This record gives sequence, structure tokens and C-alpha cells, in this order.
Amino acid sequence: MKPARVIGAGLSGLIAAWHLADRGFDVTVFDGASRPGGLIDTIETPHGLVETAANAFIWDDTVAGWFRTLDITPQFPQPASNRRYIFRNGRPRRWPLSIAESIAFAARLAAVVVTRQTRARDDESIEGWGTRVVGAAATRWMLEPAMQGIYASSPSALSARAIFDGRRRGSRRLVAPPQGMGEFISRLYRKLRDRNVGFQFDSAVEALADETPTVVSTPAPAAARLIAPHAPVAATAIADVRVASLVTVTMFFEPGPDDVHGFGILFPSRSEVRALGVLLNGDIFAGRSSVRSETWIVGDRDQRMTEWDDERLLTALASDRRRVTGRDASPLAVRITRRPNAIPVYDTAILRVRASLESLPPRLSLSGNYLGRIGVAALLSRAAAAANRVR
Repeated sequence: MKPARVIGAGLSGLIAAWHLADRGFDVTVFDGASRPGGLIDTIETPHGLVETAANAFIWDDTVAGWFRTLDITPQFPQPASNRRYIFRNGRPRRWPLSIAESIAFAARLAAVVVTRQTRARDDESIEGWGTRVVGAAATRWMLEPAMQGIYASSPSALSARAIFDGRRRGSRRLVAPPQGMGEFISRLYRKLRDRNVGFQFDSAVEALADETPTVVSTPAPAAARLIAPHAPVAATAIADVRVASLVTVTMFFEPGPDDVHGFGILFPSRSEVRALGVLLNGDIFAGRSSVRSETWIVGDRDQRMTEWDDERLLTALASDRRRVTGRDASPLAVRITRRPNAIPVYDTAILRVRASLESLPPRLSLSGNYLGRIGVAALLSRAAAAANRVR
């Protein structure tokens, strides 16, 4: 059997290893961490589950196939999760625009659809595209919080083409393993071990020194360093990708009669709430907590909040929650997960990365969230393509 390497044992690296094994390679996976999964893990606490990164996949044929392969029963969201909110004028709203703003939004959108002007223009930011297509109010109160909730960056920093050209149409139905995303990782890891895929943890790879077919499944900065001697054009493009940090804070509270129920609440920058959003975990998937479970998502928003110490961060979130709920409450438990430099900024650098991939030598391939689509479901498809490319 021919040897092959995968650098990085996160989700994309594990999937790439599976597909390389399918093609008859003798695969070894290397990672500087002590366990598989990368950012993804599920922690069991006395009050419920805590997800350290993504909490679900987007359901499609590829995801369905993996759930069957790993013998995981899919868990779909509860009906309550259909309610999604945006915070404006002191309260969560399912539709944040006024009547006048709604009329202006509909009129502007109809006009650009009729004239076929919805396509993103070269070098147009999400903010510029939104102002042109849906208007300033809809951009400020709908598009901006949605983009910050997904990409952890301001719409003025995001490239409309980088986001829309790689975005998949169709159903956005979510699905998760019953015991959380960590269940997917643990089952996949065990199956790979059963298939004689080798793992070397606590083994950071500093260089690709030989001709062994390799899939690099690391974050963008590490990928750029590893491939620089072998694919300088792609390495230069990847090195230009900026990355954003995130902190997620899962807090458990005693349920209250006035609690908002739904998927979550997004906070536009003008809402005076410093967090990007909050997920209402117990309303999304059943059985995730015996009490009220909330995951607050914190980005920088020019305040570098992700670098604040725990005490300062929790004080700020207590203030945010007081503004949202109108009351003080002490959490039963808190779990803080810091993810430095975890999210690529989808600006025009992403477009240059896409264009540079053809310069990779045949023995080398890449898989990661900086290659055109973001999200764990997208990583499954990208990792399969990366494995099938190497030869």
C-alpha cells in the first residue's frame, strides 16, 4: 500500500483520511494536539451539554450518508427553534424593520430583481451589496447581524463575491448527533482506527520533506507555512487570509416565566449589546439541558473582547443579558471556550486562494474553512475533494 499523510486531525482531516483509505492508501494522521476533532468537542456537565464549536450540520445527502456510515441517529431541531430573533429597540423581534423600512426594503429588492442587479460585483463588500440590493435599514438590522453571527466579521470587511459565489442553495435544515458534535468525532475516529488509519498526536509537523501524498487540513496560517516550499503561489495567497477570533460562553440558568424561546437572538452593532448573538440551546435540540442553557457568542467588534480575561468578559455578558432580559440572574454554571484565530475573514483574499489552488502539485491538497465555504457540512465535501485530488 502506498503511504499518505494528513496534517491535522480536525473534522476535515479525519474525513480526508477516510477517503484516502478508501483509495487504498496507508494513511497516517498527524496533529499537534492530544486528541482528534480540532475545535469540535462536546463536554458533558451536570447541567447539560456544552459544544466547544459548531452545534450542528446542515442536512444534505452527504451528511445523511455520514450519519448512516457512523450509525448515528439524526436529531433534528425542535419546532421552537423556528423562531429566530434580532434585538432592536430594547427587545428581541422576529422582524426588526418598521413598516416604512419594510416597504422600502420590498420596493428596492423588487427593483434589483427585475433589473437583474442582485449579483455581487467585483470588490463589493457585503455592506455595499446590502445597501444597494436591500437598502440601508435591512443591511443594518438584518444582514449585518446575520453575517457577523456566521463569519464573526463586520459586513464592511466581507467580500460579497467570496460569500455568495461559494454559498450553496437549498434547504438549511439542521441536524446533530443526539450526544452532540463530539459523538460524530468519536465515532469517526474509532472507525478510522478500525480501518488501520494511524494517528500521531502531540506531533506538530513543521515541514513536508518528501514526496508522500499529503492532505493539509490545518488552519490557513499553518497551511501557508507548510506548503510554501512546494506551492509558493498558493502559499502566498493563503498567507494573505486574515483570521478572526471567537469566544463562546455557555451559561446555565434556572428557567424563568418570561424567558424568550427560539433558536437564538442576534445583536446588531447599534443594539448596544456587545455580544454577537446568543443560542438558546435547550430550544434547538431536545435533551441538551435540564435547565436553561444559553451560549453567548463573542467577537471583537473593534473592542478586542476576545482578549479580555474571564472576569471582565463575564461582567460584560451579565450587562448584555440584563439589557436583553430586563433582569439580573446568577448562572448556575459557566463554561468559556476560547477559539483564537479560528474563523477566516471572507474578504477578497478568499477569492485569490480559490484561483491559486490549481498551482498545487498533484501530491498535495488542502482542506479547510478558508477555501470557499464555511461550516462543518461544507468541510465534509471539501475534505472528500481534497483526498480525491492527491495522487
